Amino acid sequence: MKAFRCTYREAGGKIVVERMEAEAQAPLIEVLSAKGCLILSIVEEAGGIVGAKRTHGKKNIKQDDIILFVRQFATMIDAGLPLLQCLQTLEDQADAGRFRETLHLLVEDVTRGRSFSEGLANHPKVFDKLFVNLVRAGEMGGFLAEILERLATYMESASALKRKVKAAMLYPLIVLAIAVGVTTLLIVQVIPVFEKMFQDFDAQLPLPTRFLIATSHLLRGYGLFVLAGLIALFFVARKYVHTPRGRYQFDRLKFAMPVFGALNQKVCVARFASTLATLVESGVPIIRSLEIVAETSGNELINRVLRNAMLRTERGEPIADALRGSKFIPRMVAKMIEVGESTGQLDKMLQRIGVFYTEQVNTAVGGLTAMIEPMMIVFLGVVIGGIMLSMFLPIFQLSQVVS
Repeated sequence: MKAFRCTYREAGGKIVVERMEAEAQAPLIEVLSAKGCLILSIVEEAGGIVGAKRTHGKKNIKQDDIILFVRQFATMIDAGLPLLQCLQTLEDQADAGRFRETLHLLVEDVTRGRSFSEGLANHPKVFDKLFVNLVRAGEMGGFLAEILERLATYMESASALKRKVKAAMLYPLIVLAIAVGVTTLLIVQVIPVFEKMFQDFDAQLPLPTRFLIATSHLLRGYGLFVLAGLIALFFVARKYVHTPRGRYQFDRLKFAMPVFGALNQKVCVARFASTLATLVESGVPIIRSLEIVAETSGNELINRVLRNAMLRTERGEPIADALRGSKFIPRMVAKMIEVGESTGQLDKMLQRIGVFYTEQVNTAVGGLTAMIEPMMIVFLGVVIGGIMLSMFLPIFQLSQVVS
């Protein structure tokens, strides 16, 4: 059985896009003609319907796939190709999976007469409000290709920034996991050997040694319960973080962390400035732009600051005055926004802020990576060395223990 995407007009005039299975196109033509339908096109799909459904929802849509789609779509629109033809072409060349299913639904929406932005709005988990509103602005202004190019550039920049921050965070997490694994192995396997050596000593062992032996007994006797408790604690904490209050406290904690707190703040400011600049430059009203940036900021603290700024801006206050009172927005940012508002070049000033703080993040990540490596080596040395020292301490004090 082969799968075909059939586009036809019903007797009442309604255009329908439907996937149908058949051995060839001829049976489908006979069936649709018998119903009195006017066949517009019948295109064979790369895979069957069953296979498409099987992969739908199991393959996550990668950000790189969306960026590539936007780039290709912008190029085709700029070349003068019809929007529906662009979507159909990109759908045909997309890999089977969830993103291809999304593109197929977009084709159906556009075929039925909906605008491209309306079709995008039906998939909020794939295309966020920033994406939808920029496309809507491009449709209304007649410069969709330019908007898509600008959107792709913004998404590439945001994706690169996110990857750099993740890489900086990943290294210490890997080292920490190794430290926990080695420590657990020493406590469970090595310490019992030393414990048997110390059993013949008729004296009280040093406090660090006794603590490690007690920890060894706990992990060997109740290790599964400890592991289950840690897993349960992780899921409870994760669920709490997804609540409004938990998210706020977690984001506040991220800003308060030594070293990483300043980095998180710079990332948030760079994202806020770049996103707002893209929206303002694309002609989205400032109030709506602030609302979109608040929803896509990724940080509850910045979200509240921007929502407060949106409300105050609605009352006629300048954006700079609304942001100046927040301790999470640097004073330099508020001052540059004030200059941008007074000169009528807010979008350009926001772009400069975004570029400046992106460079600050890149510099901070580079310095952090160079600083973390020796810190992690020292950390591993202190943890593992402390354990070994605690076990050899009774041997160093052997004369006192025996007496």
